[in-house]
Amino acid sequence: MATARDDVKTSLTGQHNHKKNVHISEERAEIIEIVEKHGPLYNAIPCMPLPVAVFCCVFNIVIPGFGTLISAFTVLCGAKTKFQSTCTALGLNILTALLQMASFIIIVGWVWSIIWGMNFVQISMPTSDSQRIPYYVRRQSSVE
Repeated sequence: MATARDDVKTSLTGQHNHKKNVHISEERAEIIEIVEKHGPLYNAIPCMPLPVAVFCCVFNIVIPGFGTLISAFTVLCGAKTKFQSTCTALGLNILTALLQMASFIIIVGWVWSIIWGMNFVQISMPTSDSQRIPYYVRRQSSVE
């Protein structure tokens, strides 16, 4: 039989059998950590030096897909991706560039290309745990 505490945990996690990092205390529920899952095209984005990422972002804005095509070849120059295989990352980036160029006609490719360019810059920005701003929701009481 499910208790009220189990119901709160189920409503926060969304499903009964999937685990998420949720801590339940007596007064409130707190989300400890959120892990984002990305698809294979996003995971193939290389972590380039910041000037190269900005250069590819600008090219993606001006000529959709061209900056993505340039970034595909940075994988051959040693840029790291989340894939172990360089060939897989290269192929997925070339596929992404071709899809962006092909769908430019219906504006989708241009928007996708701009977003991809912003991802280049975001992934290449140096971040450390001390620089990250924690993401949490704080509940404040109106009565002090």
